[in-house]
Amino acid sequence: MTQDSYLETLVQYYDEEIEGEAYFETLANLTADPTQKEALSLLAQVEHHAAKGVAPLLVKHSLTPGDAAALRASGHKDAAGSWAGWDELLDDMDSTYSGYLDDFRALEALGPSEDQPILAFLSEHEVAAIAFLEKARSDLNAAMTPLRNYLASPAPVAR
Repeated sequence: MTQDSYLETLVQYYDEEIEGEAYFETLANLTADPTQKEALSLLAQVEHHAAKGVAPLLVKHSLTPGDAAALRASGHKDAAGSWAGWDELLDDMDSTYSGYLDDFRALEALGPSEDQPILAFLSEHEVAAIAFLEKARSDLNAAMTPLRNYLASPAPVAR
């Protein structure tokens, strides 16, 4: 990966976090189950926390993210058109999130050393989501603990 493609991917992943936040917000609004609603709201907050944590790298590298309103609208639209229920959502997440973690780890490995702490913080949001998935079917309340732990972790400072 070249420096240009590293920076393009960084912006892309930031933008996807903005979309993801809106996606999970919408899903939270679509479910009637209060515990599922809480879990989906936490997932939205995790996406927000990850985006907020990586935002200083965009500033540092003079990168321009996508239009936040358009990204949020896209996330809302994707969620509204895809909600088929809780089990289906977990199935989809199970099939895709390990691949997302691989993508984040690849970006992390290619970033400059001074970006590593923030890139690792970005990857960790996916680790928290996967840990959530490991328990979400058997004990949803316990499954939310890794999400809360990630939200309690401060984002590193850009160097």
